[in-house]
Amino acid sequence: MIRSEILRTDIIFCILVMPGMMFLFPTGEWLQWHTAYVLLYVLWLYAVYFIGRFGLGPLLVVKTWKRLVTVAGILLLIWAVTFLMTLTTVDFPQDTARLGKMPPHETAMWVLLVAVLAYSLPVGMLSTRLRWLSRRADKEAVQEAAREALETRRAESGEMAGEELLVKSDYKTVHIPLSAIQYVEGRNNYSCFHLDNLDDVVTQISLKSALEMLPQGKFARIHRSYIIPLWRIEKRTAAQVKLLGLPDPFPIGRAFKDQFKDGR
Repeated sequence: MIRSEILRTDIIFCILVMPGMMFLFPTGEWLQWHTAYVLLYVLWLYAVYFIGRFGLGPLLVVKTWKRLVTVAGILLLIWAVTFLMTLTTVDFPQDTARLGKMPPHETAMWVLLVAVLAYSLPVGMLSTRLRWLSRRADKEAVQEAAREALETRRAESGEMAGEELLVKSDYKTVHIPLSAIQYVEGRNNYSCFHLDNLDDVVTQISLKSALEMLPQGKFARIHRSYIIPLWRIEKRTAAQVKLLGLPDPFPIGRAFKDQFKDGR
């Protein structure tokens, strides 16, 4: 909702506000005298707007020295180009008394430049911040939904609740809750138990031995490097298995595909 309001404000600024600011100065008269010069500067103002809105503003959201130096360098370049444009020889008629006390075109150029930057930089920062917050909220919503789905599935497979596996790790016995096992990864002659909300447990046993220690029918070896809990399967194909609560799928080795035939 807020992002759509910012987009609407951008459109209003580009279509109404910027042209309105330009006509605070004798733009109409200048167009008659030096049309190409005025149109060039108008295009330059819109270019500055897009640079500030979509380039410099987002860079300023995270203030690091590298970003600040980049922004300062681009602003200096914008200032230099504008300064060179003001140095361009442009002869205007001197009979401007009827226009009132209008500033000369050089002053107008700097006023308009500052006005455009004063809008584009803060709005660019705000839009970027809102986009980040929106992505974070979406990501958290997805993670929360995944956690709820995982807990629901864990509750449905309640036969493992309270069951533990005892393994030796670093010369001490470690109790591993079976319902907390995400997957078991084989590392040469070691097995690493990846757990929910707990540190990984590495034990000096082979993956084959680890599978023999786990309850039969509740875990399956799907690859020479992986054992998974069957209750965590979210979806599977002929080549991969996706587990609840984990972002990446696991490959199914050729030698283990028969374990997943007929709905297993």
